[in-house]
Amino acid sequence: MTNARFKEPIEQQLALTPNHKLHFIWVLPPELDPMRKIFSERSLRLRYIFWQRVVLREASRQHRLHQFDLVHHLSWGTISAPPLLWRLPIPFVWGPVGGAQVTPRSYLRYLGPAWRRELMRTLRVKLVTRMPGLRRTIRNCALILSTNPETTRALQAAGARHVRFHPNIGVTEDLLAPAPPRQTTEPREPTILWAGRLIPIKALPLALEAFSQIEPGLRARLRILGDGPLKADMEKLAHKLGMSDRVDFLGAVPWVEMKRHYQEADIFLFTSLRDSSGAVLAEALASGLPIITLNHQGAGAIVPAEAGVKVEVKDPDETVRALAEGMRRLITHPELCKAMSNAARAHAQSMSWVRHAETMSEWYEQILTSPEVREEYAYAAV
Repeated sequence: MTNARFKEPIEQQLALTPNHKLHFIWVLPPELDPMRKIFSERSLRLRYIFWQRVVLREASRQHRLHQFDLVHHLSWGTISAPPLLWRLPIPFVWGPVGGAQVTPRSYLRYLGPAWRRELMRTLRVKLVTRMPGLRRTIRNCALILSTNPETTRALQAAGARHVRFHPNIGVTEDLLAPAPPRQTTEPREPTILWAGRLIPIKALPLALEAFSQIEPGLRARLRILGDGPLKADMEKLAHKLGMSDRVDFLGAVPWVEMKRHYQEADIFLFTSLRDSSGAVLAEALASGLPIITLNHQGAGAIVPAEAGVKVEVKDPDETVRALAEGMRRLITHPELCKAMSNAARAHAQSMSWVRHAETMSEWYEQILTSPEVREEYAYAAV
């Protein structure tokens, strides 16, 4: 079940890759959405509440017709918006869901003027586990999929017993194919890639400050892919740090070009201060890039120790120094870089969408064949 406004692109894709086992139910055509002309974060949440009630009515009707065995709610991926489909009299799966990760307080200075809004969000997240709606949803879940340890702990604090880690990101099979060997034998500049929206929580200033500590003699370049409201400010910061000639701001690029940048880079740098998972992490791992990132939230859970350098998030100045040391170490130790590259590719195999589907099917079967889980769900639903 999904919003009818997505009907055209989904049907175009189904025409290219038919699947007789997959059926879509279109809900709430745009002309029936009472808030379709209101665009803001607050209106989005209101629309989602309205949307959930429409979906529940239609799902109940469909269940009377088809007698489903299980219901799985995928979106919206945050514990702050608990779904309603647990009210169907069948086992309920929720997730992957995140939303309990917050920006560490001592790093709020990297958010600029947005720090106040972020602090208010942090306070809201701290209170969310007491929400009656969330606790009621959790009581009726046969399984909850959590995208990061912070969300797992929050769910457990709210009473969840059946929680499993499962990232909401993955990679396609074509990205897992071996990259063509680099043809040039000429000495080349080590390239560090950073990709993401240029918004406060992605914390590009952390990356720029760390890169500014890399000696010019190492001839490294920082390549930044992405666009956003902070682009001009980030370009000014790079100039202020005296490294405009070593940092390339390339803006948003199409996916085909993105794949080329992954293949041309040597290291991937991920500095997000608040991220449920980070799709670019999966893509970078699949491309065989060693990862340098912060050891928290989705990044800390997704990147294995043998495939990257994970920096602790305690003191901002120490974090900057550790990020710089991680880059320096990989640049000057190509054999280590190669070993981490191989480990990244190997780990990415477990993150393919095909593997995710297999895992999900196994969990469905466990739920539907487990007397304990079904009895527990039936008791909670009463």
